Amino acid sequence: MRIKTAIILSVLMALLFGAVHADSFNGMVKKGNSAFTGGDFKKALEFYRQAEAERPETPELQYNIGSALYKEGKYEEGADKLEKSFVTGDINNEAKGHYNLGNVYYRTGDYQKAIASYQKALELAPDDIDAKYNLELARKMLKEQLKPQQQKDNKQQQPQQQDQQDKQDQQKQQDKQDQQQQEDQKQNQQKPQQMDKNEMSKEDAERILNALKDDEKDLQKDVRRMEGPAVYEGNDW
Repeated sequence: MRIKTAIILSVLMALLFGAVHADSFNGMVKKGNSAFTGGDFKKALEFYRQAEAERPETPELQYNIGSALYKEGKYEEGADKLEKSFVTGDINNEAKGHYNLGNVYYRTGDYQKAIASYQKALELAPDDIDAKYNLELARKMLKEQLKPQQQKDNKQQQPQQQDQQDKQDQQKQQDKQDQQQQEDQKQNQQKPQQMDKNEMSKEDAERILNALKDDEKDLQKDVRRMEGPAVYEGNDW
């Protein structure tokens, strides 16, 4: 009889102990979520860390921690946590994990990985407008990032062609000047009197004006920079 009573008490104690720990875990997560929603990401991390000590392998909690770390600017650590959040049976949470991981990569300038993460998020959540927007933004940023290297490669691959083009441009300019001189000489022969200085000044002014217009076109090339991607706010699960 005493043995049965001891077994029953042990079971009750185990159940009570598990319930207390469950309440402690859930309580820490809720407090962390509340702090996150209020913008206190440092405090949210403190609560999440306490919950993690009890259940370190919880994917949803890893997502919350990773998102809070992202908000704190700790991108590398945040990426590690977000990658651990993918092992979950909830497609929505997995999609959010890939989405926020894309944001992490975007912030660090790794646009290729950001693109891959946004694409994975869209595979899981095709109607996510923010993911679509961020995907296009990351593609534009990658294109801008690759421009200088592409220009450098083109110059290295085609130096002779560039030199030849420069020489052709110089020759055209020289031919134009020679032709102008020949026309001026012809006019002088037909009209020996001194050329009107005002007329010459007008031609010079037109050439200068045209050159200025060309420079202005180069300066007004519009290169738009858009703000960084949005982040899912709140992490209740």
